[in-house]
Amino acid sequence: MESEHEAHNQAEQEAHEHEQAAGAKTPGLSRGKIFLGLIIAAIVIFAAYFATRRISPNAAAILRTTPADITLVTSDRTDVACVSQKGLQGYYCGFSTEIINWQGDETEQAGPVLHGGSHQYLIPGLFLEPAIRARYQSEPPNKPREQLKRFTARCQIKIIGKLAGVRTHWVANTAWGNPEDIEVGTVSGCKIEG
Repeated sequence: MESEHEAHNQAEQEAHEHEQAAGAKTPGLSRGKIFLGLIIAAIVIFAAYFATRRISPNAAAILRTTPADITLVTSDRTDVACVSQKGLQGYYCGFSTEIINWQGDETEQAGPVLHGGSHQYLIPGLFLEPAIRARYQSEPPNKPREQLKRFTARCQIKIIGKLAGVRTHWVANTAWGNPEDIEVGTVSGCKIEG
């Protein structure tokens, strides 16, 4: 009888040990699932991060087109300039240093303009836009700047990015302004007033 009782106790003990072993495996499986979930979450986060890094602020800015009223005089074609050693998508300031002109085609040369009297843009080939070119030809800048008639070009500007550390001047052979980050854009659909 005693051996029967010992066998029963031994069976209970084995059952209890088996339950403990099963219980020990369950948290291991749960930890494994949690670990796997964390790995998947990390992969998703890294993938999202790198996907957004590929779209730089300059690339995202391409999606923006805005109307702008640009005030000009015809002498701005040669008087107004910017300086930067860097370019943006093939567009460059008229000067690569404060004294060295950038050597390139006017279609790729960006110059500063003002919208609303205070917001600056860098616009490449502005005076080649058909309406502005016609206005330029009607009043070539062959007289003093203060005698030229100011006009407004109402254009659409497609922003292609921002160029950092740009210095500008608004009259030839004057001091360059402080470095600024200025949006670069191309113009289309200009209409002239004035």
